Amino acid sequence: MLLISLAACTGKDNEKPVEEPTDQPAPVEAENDQKTTYARHVLENDYLKVEVSELGATLVRFIDKKSSQDIVLGYNSDDDYLRNEFNLGASIGRNANRIGNASFTLNGVTYQLSENNHGNQLHGGGRNGFAFKKWETVSKSDDEVVFSYLSIDGEEGFPGNLKASVRYKLENNTLLWEYSGESDKDTIFNMSNHSYFNLGDETIKDEYLRIYTDRYAPADDVGLSLDEVRDVNGTPYDFTQFRLIADNLKEIDNIDNNYVFETMGEKLMAELKNDRLKLSVYSDLPDMHLYTASSLNTDTGKDGVPYEGYGGLALECQFFPNAINYGDKYILPILRKGDKVSHYIRYELDPAD
Repeated sequence: MLLISLAACTGKDNEKPVEEPTDQPAPVEAENDQKTTYARHVLENDYLKVEVSELGATLVRFIDKKSSQDIVLGYNSDDDYLRNEFNLGASIGRNANRIGNASFTLNGVTYQLSENNHGNQLHGGGRNGFAFKKWETVSKSDDEVVFSYLSIDGEEGFPGNLKASVRYKLENNTLLWEYSGESDKDTIFNMSNHSYFNLGDETIKDEYLRIYTDRYAPADDVGLSLDEVRDVNGTPYDFTQFRLIADNLKEIDNIDNNYVFETMGEKLMAELKNDRLKLSVYSDLPDMHLYTASSLNTDTGKDGVPYEGYGGLALECQFFPNAINYGDKYILPILRKGDKVSHYIRYELDPAD
């Protein structure tokens, strides 16, 4: 099903762009000028405490109760999330990552999407994507919440009325993030969670990362993944064994690249650890995008903490970026009319080994 290399070595791997911010303005308030309110919900069990918001179906807090460590970046207020240029914690879609030239062809029809990132579309329209929508709370219990959102036909250029849902569920020391959807037209559907993780260090450079594949996709000078798969051996992209992130970033300022698995079904994709905690990331999605956020520079985050470069990293399980324009060498994120699809990411938090 993969992997045919069509792009020559560009020599641009060391010129990594930041993934954000996007080019579009922040969304406006409702037409009646009434400020939209977004409910927040707390999920809790003996191991974890999690806070999630209707704004972007966002993961606001992810707390290990034994150490009281919150391992995700975020904000206290909705206003800050509405200015959130980096999609901290959000459920992004309708399509995670970039679609080249903000267009694709499906069933012989070419769809022109909104542009928000150097002529491409990023995260389903950036500030007009799912991360900035109000998701309705469908159900809530002590350890689970389900959100829903109706993305109408033509929204940000995508075909089909898409009924999407996001579920957060706690189970012992595990947080499940799951998305599902169905559409009345064939469409693209490729969501991810865009949390930035930090296990409690000054920066993620002080933490250790392992990724369970030896293949990655290089990107062009504006961050679009190329139609090419390379071996990580001998490169700063090599995390096949636990590596101190600072060591890999000696050779490159930032990593903003897709790691290639191209298999469906549950698999361990990545582990992040320090001397106190270990986060294991499992998913049934085919690939995972790593973003080390070298230029993270937001307003003050939760509890008065400013976020700076390398303040967190994103481990975005998803489909191969721009796969819809690269053909069937990759698993394509096509949702057929009348079908229902569901995928998940599972975050397991343990004490360090």
